[in-house]
Amino acid sequence: MPKNRIFKITDGTETKEVEAMSFKKAVRSFQGSSKAKMITIEWMTKGGELFVKDQQIPMGRKKKIGR
Repeated sequence: MPKNRIFKITDGTETKEVEAMSFKKAVRSFQGSSKAKMITIEWMTKGGELFVKDQQIPMGRKKKIGR
């Protein structure tokens, strides 16, 4: 059975459901298609708790290492 969770992401104008294994992977998959600077994420834990978090995007490395 996969460990994927459903994350409900709202950026002010639209709401999208993303299925991912972790919070970080869900945010990174959403941030490429959104121009918003702040998003709200809701998800349910394995224990049944509902979490809501505001996240500033873009999220990730600010500077990539050159080759």
